[in-house]
Amino acid sequence: MGIPVAMISAIYDLALTTGANRVVRGARIEHVCGDPHLGPEKDYAYGLRIVRTALGALAQAVAGPTLFDPLAGGAAGAAGQEAARHAS
Repeated sequence: MGIPVAMISAIYDLALTTGANRVVRGARIEHVCGDPHLGPEKDYAYGLRIVRTALGALAQAVAGPTLFDPLAGGAAGAAGQEAARHAS
């Protein structure tokens, strides 16, 4: 079974095609867990949302490569993640 891992990546398509099971959509290549253009408070909140999404991904069982989008959130986000997994 192994240790569950959630990969945060701005290049999520590559992570999904290489077989990573839990991929969290990151912000940008040079700032994966945030966006300094948002300002300190919003950057912190955005980064926290990405990390919380990754932690939530660890708690979910997945059957294969699955994309978790921190901006989708809620039940719609979970449905979108499941649809993205089946689309690939």
